[in-house]
This record gives sequence, C-alpha cells and structure tokens, in this order.
Amino acid sequence: MDIETIPQKGLDEVVEAEVAKRTERRLEQSGGDPAEAESLIRSTSPFFGEVVCVGMRWLKGDGTHRDNVICESSEHGTLERFFDVVNHESAQSVRFVHYNGLGFDIPFLIVRAAHHGTKITNKKFTDLRRFSYKSHIDLMQFLANWDFRGRISFDIACRSFGIPSPKEGTVTGATVGKAFNKGNLEGIKQYAMEDVEATHKLFEKLRDYIS
Repeated sequence: MDIETIPQKGLDEVVEAEVAKRTERRLEQSGGDPAEAESLIRSTSPFFGEVVCVGMRWLKGDGTHRDNVICESSEHGTLERFFDVVNHESAQSVRFVHYNGLGFDIPFLIVRAAHHGTKITNKKFTDLRRFSYKSHIDLMQFLANWDFRGRISFDIACRSFGIPSPKEGTVTGATVGKAFNKGNLEGIKQYAMEDVEATHKLFEKLRDYIS
C-alpha cells in the first residue's frame, strides 16, 4: 500500500507560522526552491497536510492479486472508504506491506482518521511496534535492519533490485500537489499504483527472507 498527500488549506495563523518556520529552516539547511520546500513541509506532516489518495494491492494466497485505488472528492471520504476495507472482517488477519510505512504512511493515516473521527477497528493496523513483522512489513526497515543509518530511499532500493523506479513518471511525490491543483486526479491515481506495483515487486524479492 501507499498514500499520496497534499498540503492542507485554511490553516490558522499559528499553524501557518510554524509551517513558515520549518520551511525557512529547511531552506537554510538544504537550499532549493522555496515553493517546493514549503509544499514538502506541508505534505509530509499530518498537521499541515492531508491524504488525497490511497493505493492498495491485495495479495492472495494463490499468487493472484486485486488492486484498489481510493481517491474521493474529500479526504474524509477517502479515509472512510479506505478504513471500510481495512476494518472488514476479511482484513483482520492480513499484514500490511509498505516502504517507510511505519515512518510515514501509517501514522499519517491514523492521525488524519482521528482528525475526522473515522473509526479504525482493525488492531493490526494500529500495531506500530518496532522490530516486528507481525502486523506491518516495512521493507525500508527490513533492508536497514531497523537502523536509521542504513535507511535508503525507495528510488534507490528499487534501482538496486532492478525494479523500474516509480519516481520517473510525469507525476511524482514532489509534484502530487501541483497535479491536484490542476485537477489531474487520474495522474495521481496512476502514480500511487506505480508505487504499489514497485513495492509489490520489491516485496517478492524479499519475502522469503522476512521471518
């Protein structure tokens, strides 16, 4: 699974001041385009950003799979549909596979669900314990052996295993906000599923080594 996020609109002035402070700090450390730096700050925090799309691939025991991409007209609608799937009785025994999901996607989804009052009844989804693959299989953490010094980007991980990188398309994580503002929801959906496809391929390379 993989989520795509965009900046929130209508934040109050205190929160906007915090965004400005963090943006300035990032520019001092890394330089770059101010607008892109601000968009990144807004999109990567559940306090400044929101979920626009969730891509999923349900892997079945017979080797087949079923895809689903959820991108409703509102974040609330997207979360309600997503957690309808997660909370369903058929999902109570699944494990969730992602890349840096424990560091980003899953906490982001939980915080935004709490914001909207969206129920999460699947306890495996909210089981964020480290050093375990019982509920979540975070491929980044597996490759790094849970050591932050060994973490690498999804792009590099894919390239290292000969998997086409989803970061080469017309829409990327850095341009999701621009695509949304232009009404390019289909492009965002496609990018989300390209991420899911690459995550699946990486998982297939690693699954026999994950205990």
